[in-house]
Amino acid sequence: MRILFVGCALLSGALFVWPHSPSLHVIAQDKSAAIPAKPARPAPRASNVDPQKEARIRELMDITGAKDLGQQLIQAGMEQFRSSVEDAQPNNPRAKQFVDAFVTRFQKRFDYDSLNDKIIPIYDKYLTAEDLKGLLDYYHSPLGQRMLKTLPAVTRESQAAGYELGRKAAEDTMEDLKADFPEFTGAKDDDKKSEDKNPPSQPNN
Repeated sequence: MRILFVGCALLSGALFVWPHSPSLHVIAQDKSAAIPAKPARPAPRASNVDPQKEARIRELMDITGAKDLGQQLIQAGMEQFRSSVEDAQPNNPRAKQFVDAFVTRFQKRFDYDSLNDKIIPIYDKYLTAEDLKGLLDYYHSPLGQRMLKTLPAVTRESQAAGYELGRKAAEDTMEDLKADFPEFTGAKDDDKKSEDKNPPSQPNN
């Protein structure tokens, strides 16, 4: 049940965080040690994208932090995963060992650079060269710089609001469904615990 709550809250929080993705790189700086950075490699050419336009796309991804978006989202997901596993088994020392092993091996398997290479054609698909120039001019302007500095606070508070709404909605929904789906909502476990604490009294002979 705990995992269901976390999943609902993450979904709600993501709805608020995703539109503010240009600010994610600022938020992640405080927790960057959680996922060690991989050595930088020369940026490969994205297929079928004009070199000049690709350069502007990479510059836009860099200034907005979008080039690090995959790593930051995975970092947030790993932290939530760690919390849910350890909360579900607080007295099991193997739980922490399992999460540490999972995170370490996941980092070796997930190629953040390849994700960026796949994102560039998406920018190319939806943004023209004029769009990119206008966005770069904006983000290099005083207002654009102020926006980038402001968005982290907006994102943090929006994420917290989304998490709280998701948590409350998940709890209320689970409560509504207890009678119809006791095997999924934890109602059976609650009844068993109640019976263990208050065993039925034996009739007097």
